[in-house]
Amino acid sequence: MGVFLKAACAVLQAEQVPLGAAEITQLAQERKLLASAGKTPWQTMKSKLSTNILKQRERSVFMRVDKGKFALREWQRIYPEHIADRYQKALFDEDILVFPARSLKRYVPGVGLYSGEFDKAALLDECRPMQRRSAEEDFSVIQLVSVFIIRHRDRYLTYKRTKRLPESRLHGVYSIGFGGHLNPTDSAPLLNIFDPAVGDPLLERELWEEIKIKSLRSPVIEYRGLLYDDSREVSKQHLGLTYQVLSDSEMFEIGERGFLMDAKYETLEEIQRRSGEFENWSLLIMNEELKCREQARILQTTH
Repeated sequence: MGVFLKAACAVLQAEQVPLGAAEITQLAQERKLLASAGKTPWQTMKSKLSTNILKQRERSVFMRVDKGKFALREWQRIYPEHIADRYQKALFDEDILVFPARSLKRYVPGVGLYSGEFDKAALLDECRPMQRRSAEEDFSVIQLVSVFIIRHRDRYLTYKRTKRLPESRLHGVYSIGFGGHLNPTDSAPLLNIFDPAVGDPLLERELWEEIKIKSLRSPVIEYRGLLYDDSREVSKQHLGLTYQVLSDSEMFEIGERGFLMDAKYETLEEIQRRSGEFENWSLLIMNEELKCREQARILQTTH
């Protein structure tokens, strides 16, 4: 870490609040942490911090919490990370997989997590790439997204969504499902869900972009079903390909995307107690998990 970054780290640790580059530079100079002969040392400070965040991403000691405001990444629980508009715009410019909304009933009978059979080949044939920005405004298509439920014994990994996500409606909302929009190159392996030799490597790659599970053995990925909910306008536009990820360890590391904060394992009862903090898909998943657990209990008592 260079002189400017060391000085910035020391100033932020002392002040314990986010600061602009000019404020950081002034305090660093006053405290003899930084001596610069340049005419605009604050611009150098801003450049050093910005470059470090850009290159190091989640490994950077620093993060932005607003335009022009820098903070220590260890403060994420207090100050959500701010992502530049150009980054969010880039996400909306990516191509994602969609299919005609009129065909939805061919694959799911209604609201909830549907674990029955559906014509995967037909769904794949109907899928086509579309710019995400256009798909968000086009209610004649349904967007495909992956949903991973990570479980260790009787606890489920939850997290809160940060401002790095382009959808403002999800900022600060908790979720039990990891994943994201499917891109055109993902389609064939993802939909070949009953062939682990084909599907698992890509499924793990998709999951690892958001969360890395630290264990001696690879987690077991099981297909759970198609997730759909029409209770909200935005939910009507998405269909989730849902998978359960069984891990033999509760150790994990947040992926480089930086979409997540406050990640932790919780029991279904803990999730249920604060269900008002979770988005609607997570509540459907929680209810399905509770139902499956009750069915397993009944089977156990009758045999």
